[in-house]
Amino acid sequence: MPHVVEPLRVVSLAAEIRKQSGIGAEVILPPSMKHLDLDGLSDEEKATLRASLFDHGVLVVRNQQGLDPQVMPKVGRFFDETAWDIHSGGEKMVTDAKNILSQNRGARVPRAPQVSIIGKGNWTGYEGLPDLDLKHVSHTEFHETPCTTEELEDGFTRPYRWHMDAPLYERLPGYVTSLHSLKNPDLPDQKLRFTTGEVLPIPAGATAFYSGARAFDILSDEEKEFALNTTVQYAPRAYEWMLDCKAREDGLTIAKSGKEKRLKDLPEWSWNKVHAFPAGISADGFNTAKMVWRNHGNGRPHLQVLGCCAYSLRTTDPVTGEVTVMDDLDEVRRVCHKLTSKVYAPENIYAHRWQEGDLVIFHNRGVLHSITGELTRSSGESDPERRLFWQCTMSSGTVPVAYRSAA
Repeated sequence: MPHVVEPLRVVSLAAEIRKQSGIGAEVILPPSMKHLDLDGLSDEEKATLRASLFDHGVLVVRNQQGLDPQVMPKVGRFFDETAWDIHSGGEKMVTDAKNILSQNRGARVPRAPQVSIIGKGNWTGYEGLPDLDLKHVSHTEFHETPCTTEELEDGFTRPYRWHMDAPLYERLPGYVTSLHSLKNPDLPDQKLRFTTGEVLPIPAGATAFYSGARAFDILSDEEKEFALNTTVQYAPRAYEWMLDCKAREDGLTIAKSGKEKRLKDLPEWSWNKVHAFPAGISADGFNTAKMVWRNHGNGRPHLQVLGCCAYSLRTTDPVTGEVTVMDDLDEVRRVCHKLTSKVYAPENIYAHRWQEGDLVIFHNRGVLHSITGELTRSSGESDPERRLFWQCTMSSGTVPVAYRSAA
């Protein structure tokens, strides 16, 4: 039964935390509700929760120790009634060594197979599974020119790879992803350095976010016009295709071409399943993803581009309808980087300071996120780097809607 005293509230995070990112709010549950119980909310509270996700991008629910993992797929269906009841990465995401997404050596919660187990360290008999040896991926293995030994010793880290949780093949990206912290590293803060020389202290192992709305807002008028009229063709089986590639130092795009898998060497695929957005099929039959998406809740434009996975760009002249195709991979990445790198600044980044028990729900179609942190020492029971999380992102049955200006 919905409670009647002290309803659910959503409070923006402090201004010094949000800065100019436009991201972050805390969900204050009613005193009678220990764990988030969507069925126990009134219609008004449910409306508040939905609107808050789309307005703030990231919602934080504290003190959720003992949460039933089935709550997380329920959250996915709450925000998207068309969500498929499977993890968007598919069955083999955590086991297929040919897929870059398997490198964290994760697993699935047997009693909630939509929920992945990620983190760092050895975990014996967890959730009835055989021994887990979870890996926190480091930018040092993926960036073309990673931090030097001296920088690492001084506490510097990098964003590993900015992305949405998007399979880019067969299954559509979900509206939301949820993360639940069960064990956090006990380490000093680490640091991000930006091209301007500015340094941002961040918690060790922080999940970093930036808003696609903020990324669009700070573009020039010319860049906005280009983005609004341009679609992205992602690579077939993108996460297998890019397995051997190396990223730029900000994690926004691949540094240079030449290490991609040949298309004929990829697992079986077809163009009509690549980033399968039926509403975006181009004249030559390719499925194309719009660069600028409409926020499902408030209608704002969001620049949603996965630069590491882009294969080609198609720009339509709004007057003549003529389509210009850009298929030089280095140029495609240069353009994607030019557009997305503007948002990579300290004032636009929200790095979540994890507390054990946190349930973080984020608008997967409205923010991009990245792993950060160097957690690389050998694991043991007393390892201060040990980390354990649940993650849930489910494919949607609804195609993202391209934003179009009133003009």
